Amino acid sequence: MYEPFEAQIKEWLKDEPALSAAGVLQRLTEIDPARFKAKNIRMVQRLAKAWRMEMAGLVNLDGGWIKSLPASPAAEAASDAGFLTLATFGNISR
Repeated sequence: MYEPFEAQIKEWLKDEPALSAAGVLQRLTEIDPARFKAKNIRMVQRLAKAWRMEMAGLVNLDGGWIKSLPASPAAEAASDAGFLTLATFGNISR
């Protein structure tokens, strides 16, 4: 639903960092009132938050970003690879 407008929304957020999700939804409603309604606010809030984080470089939405996190600062300091894997995540051996 939002994919065709993703580039435009990201441009709005880049040009106006303080633009609220309600402002984004209002603009989308002006573009296509049949598609976008007030009930879509929560989804726009989630998407705007994710896109802001992506644009700030805090998250890579392809899903690979979690694999690059070290398990702990101590493991990193000890020059241990210390990366999380499914087999070592948490305190349950697998």
